[in-house]
Amino acid sequence: MLSYGVYGRGATRGRSTVLAGSSGNMANVADIDLAREAPVNPSASGGEQRIRGFDGLRAIAFLLVFVSHKINFAGVDSFGDVGVWLFFVLSGFLITRILARSRIEIESGLATVPSNLGRFYLRRTARIFPPYYLILAFFAAVALFIPVEHFTRSEKAAYLLYGTNILIAVRGYWVGDFGHFWSLAVEEQFYLIFAPLVLLVPRQRTMSLCVVLITLGVTTKIVLEALHASAVSIDLNSLINFALLGFGGAIGLNAGRWTPRWLSSGAAQLVVLCIYLALPVAFGARAEIWPLLSKLSALLVGILLFQIFNGQQSPLVAVLESSPFRYVGRISYGAYLVHHFVHFNWIEGMLRNFSIGISAPRPAQVLIELAISLALAAASWRYFERPIIAWAKRVAPSQQVAGPP
Repeated sequence: MLSYGVYGRGATRGRSTVLAGSSGNMANVADIDLAREAPVNPSASGGEQRIRGFDGLRAIAFLLVFVSHKINFAGVDSFGDVGVWLFFVLSGFLITRILARSRIEIESGLATVPSNLGRFYLRRTARIFPPYYLILAFFAAVALFIPVEHFTRSEKAAYLLYGTNILIAVRGYWVGDFGHFWSLAVEEQFYLIFAPLVLLVPRQRTMSLCVVLITLGVTTKIVLEALHASAVSIDLNSLINFALLGFGGAIGLNAGRWTPRWLSSGAAQLVVLCIYLALPVAFGARAEIWPLLSKLSALLVGILLFQIFNGQQSPLVAVLESSPFRYVGRISYGAYLVHHFVHFNWIEGMLRNFSIGISAPRPAQVLIELAISLALAAASWRYFERPIIAWAKRVAPSQQVAGPP
């Protein structure tokens, strides 16, 4: 399953596998803060308007993955699976809409392929690279003084070049607390391949590109299954995961279509969300059927995104827009990056050096780890990530193009 998506299956729960000899223990969207770059509805202008509710969905996805990494019970990996599906489908939804609008700018004579491709990569780089490479720099500094597990030369090269999923698939085992980087690698590989294609082909062919991605992903999975490839090589295969991003893109391109009012009502949204959340609870521990049922969650995510896009004033969207959900969603990328390295055991060990002993039951430990992860992510967002993102938007502003993508 994909429990280490935009969050890594191989990490030891409750105990660190990063610092050798130390005490203590992302799934992409990558969380990706793109809601502000997509129009709220098909009649919106080309301005950068938020899609209400999407930050709240990011918060839910992050919490699902966090639970899968921090709590140990039967079928817990399934919570990470559905969280990853949500991140990938949501990312595909937003990225494809942004690229489709960029293609419209090109066809309208307002921009060129090189200019818009450069703008896209600059803004994605400003959003994703800084906190990611800051973490790698931190561990590189730590490794000068104490051993860091899963931080050999080849492993560092894989992390630096966004090839973690390939590294894990080739080896057949996870890379400890760095394992969740695999989904970020998939996202970056997707950008490198998909963005030029969308900007080069006519806008009318964007949907066809999404269908091709879905077809390639499904075909690849069928072939690998028939060849009895390892589960990890299938789960982390780039083409297979591109299918999720392509599916999200297909939903995003059609999100503005007419829909019956009842389908996008708050009640209908809540039903789909509840089924989505109930799947891992009811079937996550049943290994014989979960691989099939887990795919249903991706379809449910697509439906839910469509519903929320077209039902922006529903009670459920209002809940997702509440301050806690919205803020956690906004900082979820940073929280995802750091949460796998935050372990209560480390805190115990550090305080023990000052002759301070603390203990807590595991539920309290999990809450402390969550609080620290969110605090670090909040600080990173305010003082590091947000200023860089704002700079990138000033350097590469979006054009004002009316109409749907």
